[in-house]
Parts: sequence; structure tokens; C-alpha cells
Amino acid sequence: MGNKIDCAVVRDLLPSYVERLTSEETNRVIEEHFADCEECTSERDTMMKTIHDTIAITKKNEKVVNYLKKAKILYVLKGIALSVGVIAILVSFIVDVAVNRHLTWSLIVDASIAYVYACGLPLVISKKNKIMKMTAAASILLLPLLCVIEYVANENYISQPIYWVREYALTIGVLWIAIVWANILITRFTKVNVWTSIGIFLLFVAVGSAVTNAIANQATLKEIYTVGYEWIDTAAYLLCAAVFLFLGYVKSRKE
Repeated sequence: MGNKIDCAVVRDLLPSYVERLTSEETNRVIEEHFADCEECTSERDTMMKTIHDTIAITKKNEKVVNYLKKAKILYVLKGIALSVGVIAILVSFIVDVAVNRHLTWSLIVDASIAYVYACGLPLVISKKNKIMKMTAAASILLLPLLCVIEYVANENYISQPIYWVREYALTIGVLWIAIVWANILITRFTKVNVWTSIGIFLLFVAVGSAVTNAIANQATLKEIYTVGYEWIDTAAYLLCAAVFLFLGYVKSRKE
């Protein structure tokens, strides 16, 4: 091929040139022609812009299609999950009434299902702070769930009612809710890594476990440690906490 080529030839070669299908020698000759021909250069730029715009639109359309596919899958999964919950509630109602002639254990089952779905709802509908919203729902609805369990047990299975929610469960529930929230807030506002977060949580658990056993056994912390084996649990929690805190320290040093 000579050093000079006609504009018509360059325009015929432009599609192949833009798509990088021409040889290096052909590219060299065409580019030399571009240096002297503004009209062909303008046509090349227009063609390249058109191709780039087409590629951008194609990629955007692919993203939209992928998003719609994912949204459709999530919609189906949500429908299945909701259907399973509704069916479980209806089946438990029917079986309970058929066997016992009135609602007994099914109230506990249905309240538990409702509790799980209510706690999971923020994960589905919220876009921000999902964990905090889920924990808030779990914290608020825990006491009503315990009250339902107490009511069903006292009305149907215990000859002499035991009001354990007021005596034990309320205090223990508040304690563990406080532990969970303390760990979440510390992790959120101090920006510690996951290993350190687990270590801090285990420190809280060591205290929470001892206090829980003291409340449940109506004993003091001193009695729990001197009479029982709570010291073994506490030692295990503290050892695990030390390991995770060390891993968190190593991780933070590397970062």
C-alpha cells in the first residue's frame, strides 16, 4: 500500500479501523491520511463516538436487565417466605383446634412466627441501618412474645400459674437486650473491626451469663461463683474474648 490513499478508500476502511481489525501497516497509512484530512478525521471521531455511545447504552441496558432479574428473584423469594409463614400459621391453628378443641400451643407457634417475620421485615424493606432496625424490632417485641408463652402455659399446662415473666424473664430480657445494644453501638461509633467487636461482645456475655444465673437461681453473684460452676463459664468467655481482642489488635495494626 502506498503512502497516500484516497478519502473514499479511508472511509471504506473506517469501520474496520475503528474496530481494530486492520493491520499495523494499514493503521499507519490511515493515520497519516488523518493528519492531512480534517473531513476523514471528523468522520472517524463521529463513528468512534457513536460506537462508544452504543457500548455505554448497551452496558446500561445490561445493568437494568440484571437489576430487574434480581428484583424479580427477590420478589418471588419474598412471596414464598410470606406464603410459608401464612401456611404454617393456618396449619397450626387447624391442628390445634382439631385436637384440643380450642387454641393452646398454636398461639405460641404463631406468635413465634410473627416475631421472626417482624424482626426480618426491616432487612427486606429498609435500605439503611438494617441491623439496628432489626434489633430494635426484636427488642420491642420480645416482651409480648414472652407474655404469650406465659399465658398459654399458665392457662393450659400448669395447674398453679407461674408468672415467670415478671419475676425472671423481664429482668433477664432487658439485660441481654442492653448487652446486644451496647455491642452494636460500640461497634458502630468506634468503627472497630469484626474481631474486636466479637471480643467486646464476649466480655459482655461473661457478665451477662453470671447475672442471668444469679437471677434465675435467686442467688448473689458470690454464691454463683462459690457454689456452682459459673467460674468455668466466665473463664471460658474471658479466654475467648482475649483471643478475639488480640486478633482485632493484630488486624488493626495491619490496616
